[in-house]
Amino acid sequence: MFGPSHKIFLGLVLVAALPEWNPASAQRQDHTEASELTSQRLRGQGWWPTKVDNAREEFVGTAACAACHKQVALTQRGTPMAHAAARASESEVLRSNPTLTFSTPPFQTLITSERVSSKYIVSGGGESMSGQLLWSMGAGVKGQTFILNYLGILFESQLSYFPSINGLDITPEHPRGTPQHLESAFGAPQSDKAVQRCFACHTTASTVRRQFDPDRATPGVTCEACHGPGARHAKAMRANRFKAGTDAILDPGSFGPVQLVDFCGACHRAPLDVTSAKDFTPLNIRFQPYRLSKSRCWSRPDLRITCVACHNPHERLVREAGFYDAKCIACHSAAATHATIDGPHNSQPGKPLTCPVSNEHCVACHMPKYQDPQFHGSFTDHDIRIVRLGDQYPL
Repeated sequence: MFGPSHKIFLGLVLVAALPEWNPASAQRQDHTEASELTSQRLRGQGWWPTKVDNAREEFVGTAACAACHKQVALTQRGTPMAHAAARASESEVLRSNPTLTFSTPPFQTLITSERVSSKYIVSGGGESMSGQLLWSMGAGVKGQTFILNYLGILFESQLSYFPSINGLDITPEHPRGTPQHLESAFGAPQSDKAVQRCFACHTTASTVRRQFDPDRATPGVTCEACHGPGARHAKAMRANRFKAGTDAILDPGSFGPVQLVDFCGACHRAPLDVTSAKDFTPLNIRFQPYRLSKSRCWSRPDLRITCVACHNPHERLVREAGFYDAKCIACHSAAATHATIDGPHNSQPGKPLTCPVSNEHCVACHMPKYQDPQFHGSFTDHDIRIVRLGDQYPL
């Protein structure tokens, strides 16, 4: 929902890290793999995030997964991904703000929320346009954008809610300034392809057998959004057919570094998705897999550098910089052994990898945050690098 912006400013900083190299894990990697477009991955066999080919009966739901994976399912429910979307009737933002208003003369917007329904009303010039608010998209950390139904057409709202200002403002990537007419003040009508793509990354099983069915979608990114439909897996495991059960579900942990980063990039933008679209605007900072692939170590690539090297997708996102120091130092020390596609090797004599400045809060220097006024917030750059005063933002 939130899209690229063209204004970005250097602000605070945060963190990134790498785990200790595990030789056994490294041996599983496909050292010849190459990055692919998400569209190419989706044409392949087996599951890939945002795939739309499976039937609804192939999905079993998180409760069935939790029968065996209780702790993982429990902690995953607290992640931002699990709250990537909510029906309007279940949106905490709308519950906490039963009335929201915004004015861009001559247009005024009013959002009213009740237990049964929410309305999005735009008026001006003696006319008005009223639609039903169906979904809130986004975990609410940066903001939430609304999906509206107007006479059977789905719109992305012109306004989004931003918790940092406790109010509404123009949805990023939407035109700013005074809208030219009532409809543009209301929002942007969505094509079938655009809305399916939006729901595919914010909900689970919203499109089945290539038929868009948002009324039966599961809000948020749940187990089956990443691991694939689980009915065959669950049935086989209950019958103690463990090999068949393992083969029936996807384990992204078995992927090599390039494939794993592409996997997360199905929604967070894989490197080739950004470069092929020439999406070289400053706010591509939000596309973490692409930014990570720009890091110097990635060019080999170093087998430890993946999204899950720093972030456990089954647990809440850790925002304290110090948490990641041990992961950074595991690689960036004079004695660290590096796992690359050419095999493990040590740093060159006389060129230790330790930082001459500090061994604490590594990301405060090496993963800067950038502030964007359209989002009323900042994003951490996952292009791990040495940042010098006056450096231009590397697109």
